[in-house]
Amino acid sequence: MMQKEFPQRPSQKKFYVLLLCLLSVLFVGGCSARKVQTVKVEAEANQIIDILHEYHIKADKEEIGDGERKAFEILVDGGDEELAAAIQLMEDHCLGQPMPEQIEGGTVITSIGVEKAREQRRIKMNIESQLRQIPGATCVSVTFVPPEDRTLALNPYPSTASVLINYKTPTFPFTKEDIAGMVARSVPALKAENVNVVLAAKPLRSLPDIQSGYQFRRMALVTGIGSAIILSFVAIVFFLQKQRKQKSLSVAEGEREIYENEDQIKRTSLLDEVYDPEDDDDDDGIKLP
Repeated sequence: MMQKEFPQRPSQKKFYVLLLCLLSVLFVGGCSARKVQTVKVEAEANQIIDILHEYHIKADKEEIGDGERKAFEILVDGGDEELAAAIQLMEDHCLGQPMPEQIEGGTVITSIGVEKAREQRRIKMNIESQLRQIPGATCVSVTFVPPEDRTLALNPYPSTASVLINYKTPTFPFTKEDIAGMVARSVPALKAENVNVVLAAKPLRSLPDIQSGYQFRRMALVTGIGSAIILSFVAIVFFLQKQRKQKSLSVAEGEREIYENEDQIKRTSLLDEVYDPEDDDDDDGIKLP
């Protein structure tokens, strides 16, 4: 005996689709991470993450690419408020600056130029990281020019550097001479008198209200999870009731078919009993005058 299948009604399908959509939105909303910047040097990525963590913004880095294409993406958890705050903090701290253009030329010349550029950038980032540790320092930008090769000029120019430091505190704990000496000791063949230092008081801009947005998303997430749990429970109960109803209908249908079959058998038996083949033979043997 085969059981009949009962197709789902459109309202049931809509209910299941709505439940799946709600669960998907909650999953994506609770686990989303948005990219704010891509940098080539891991040390710079670490500096950005440290600054963002200092202001209670959840951030992480993700390595992408291989070899020369290797880079690090800075990912921030949250919504538009966290994203805007992260970008603003990077701008105020002069982080995430674009990479300098690559040197063009032959293979050997390019290789030598790239290695020199990497070394200069490494020195630059080390100096900026050291100066950024000074209390109150926010934006730190260091630019230096290495000395001219003596084999290429009779009177080569010396190494020079310029330093810009913005600070958010009322006063800065170091003088320009102190900063010039620190930078000069970090760059080969650089003298302190060739270092130009600019100190500027510049308070940080007010950040977007990320706490209220975080609390709102947290409440929405908790409410959504609770709603999803309730809907899941209702869906399970609904499914069980539906299965029970289908089973009952299948049993009733089977019993009805059995009853109809038995009734048909009884009718066939009665017809066989009423009908007598010998009567046909008697009729055939009647002789008419």
